[in-house]
Amino acid sequence: MIPLTPEQREAVEHDDNLLLTACPGSGKTRVILAKLLTLADQLVGTPQFIGCITYTNAAVDEIEARLRKYGNSAISDRCEISTIHVFCLQFILRPYGWLIPEVPTRFQVLSRENSLFEQIITAVEDTFGRKPAGQVFDDYESLRIDVNGHPCGQGIEIGIVTTNSALLYWERVRAHGYLDFAMILYYSWKILEQHPFVGRGISSRFGWLLVDEFQDTTDIQIAIFGALQRFLHTRFFLVGDQNQSIMRFTGARPELAEQFGDQINAHRDIALTGNFRCGPAIVTTAATLIPTVPRMQSAGDAAQFPAQVNYVNVGRPIDAITEHFLPSLQNAGIPLGKAAILAPWWTHLIPVARALREFDVPVFGPGARPYRRRRLLAGLAEQLGACAEAGNYLGLPGVERALFRLIGDLTGNSRYDMFSYQGRRLALGLIYLARELAERHPGGVAWLRAVALSAGNYLEREEWLPRAAKQPLIDSAEEMLSDMHANKVDLANLLISDMGLFANPEHALKLITLHNSKGREFDGVALICMNNGSIPHFSTSTQDAYDEARRLFYVGLTRAKRVLVVASDQSHWRNKPTPFIAEAGLG
Repeated sequence: MIPLTPEQREAVEHDDNLLLTACPGSGKTRVILAKLLTLADQLVGTPQFIGCITYTNAAVDEIEARLRKYGNSAISDRCEISTIHVFCLQFILRPYGWLIPEVPTRFQVLSRENSLFEQIITAVEDTFGRKPAGQVFDDYESLRIDVNGHPCGQGIEIGIVTTNSALLYWERVRAHGYLDFAMILYYSWKILEQHPFVGRGISSRFGWLLVDEFQDTTDIQIAIFGALQRFLHTRFFLVGDQNQSIMRFTGARPELAEQFGDQINAHRDIALTGNFRCGPAIVTTAATLIPTVPRMQSAGDAAQFPAQVNYVNVGRPIDAITEHFLPSLQNAGIPLGKAAILAPWWTHLIPVARALREFDVPVFGPGARPYRRRRLLAGLAEQLGACAEAGNYLGLPGVERALFRLIGDLTGNSRYDMFSYQGRRLALGLIYLARELAERHPGGVAWLRAVALSAGNYLEREEWLPRAAKQPLIDSAEEMLSDMHANKVDLANLLISDMGLFANPEHALKLITLHNSKGREFDGVALICMNNGSIPHFSTSTQDAYDEARRLFYVGLTRAKRVLVVASDQSHWRNKPTPFIAEAGLG
């Protein structure tokens, strides 16, 4: 049995549609797991399943790991845990994609990591007489399709993408036999809308759907859930927090969750108000910024944390880290690997990362790599560097993924057999090779060059790469070393562990944007660039956008367990502290 608080148990035992409000650090993953175990146990021996839809693959892995720990194989067999995209692929699009003529036969999924992504965008932009820069790829990645089939998303609203260029992009994606993530959701919705028997079958299969982070569900996801709910076979356990709804740029809006709750007549009087993450001083700050009824409280061990919250206004963002945050971490006995620096945008983090690297502070995040992340060999070298240093095989999945991307980039073929026995054998062979080379070449520069040469020979010998593909690996190693030299890295003292840092950043200070920090927690957190114009952004013109910026600030505050430093800066004469600092009682 999983120990639960009274309010957690009330949520788990509720036997009908529920829209559950869960404050930060409230143990919602524990509640979802307990609900899964309870429901799956009831369904053992029946043809029905429990679907659990989470926001990220990391959340999927966490729930599956806990399910294996607390459940048995019979219970696990009743549970289907996935992201919304994988759910749609597995139960709608792959079995029924033939119902939609535009869906390519035996399609593959196009992600940002696939080199074809940038090739297609470059070709599309060339058609319109433009040359794509870095931000353009982000604009296309952010594209969505609404329920009416119209292009939308941040790339169109504030980026360079137009309706015509978006449509041409998707046409080219389909022509190559791919679908991107926006197309997966849209075509799944079209199948459910046009062919009710598909929704009826899925609804009959799943007795319950548990949905995490429901406040960030988009319009088209709501339409998909609604298409399943109308057959009244599936009940919903929806977990979220309106005060943490920060994904409007993806199409999420808090009112959508409320409207769907009304549609299914969901009970909504149960709330998780105990915060097991943040110490009392941090909870008080967050609750002052956004008061709730009932009020959020520190709970469990967190209630005893001697938490500290400090607001500083400094000359430069880096000063907040070197003069205030790092000393606070040291005084509290918090290692760098359990701390993070959060900022509104990745552009805020890059100069901080570079400055910290010059101070020999290990960092992980935007600007932390002293070479371009997309160098051909970078991903594999990082994974092999971590494995060479670790002395175990926990990094094997990372090597497999890096090899999959590398071989795809070099050959243009997606070798899904990388994730078979033969692929695992190949990855293990590379790990053995990397360790052998580390004994012969203890210096980072010599090891990187040796890995490039030996890995190319090994992959050719095992017939995974042609001979012509070996030279680009050697060239990529030299490009990485050139990047490091340009970034003033002391190559003479470069260590293999420096390469592995980005694959296994356990001991590095994390640098993360506020949006990407959602769902994470750290013993110590510094919020930098907390200036009006950065949060809320200077383009903010509506109350809804202003309110979302406040929620984003709230999310940042509630990532911290024991140490929280909030910093504004005067690096520009126009800089003023964000009004949220005063609203939280800090200014």
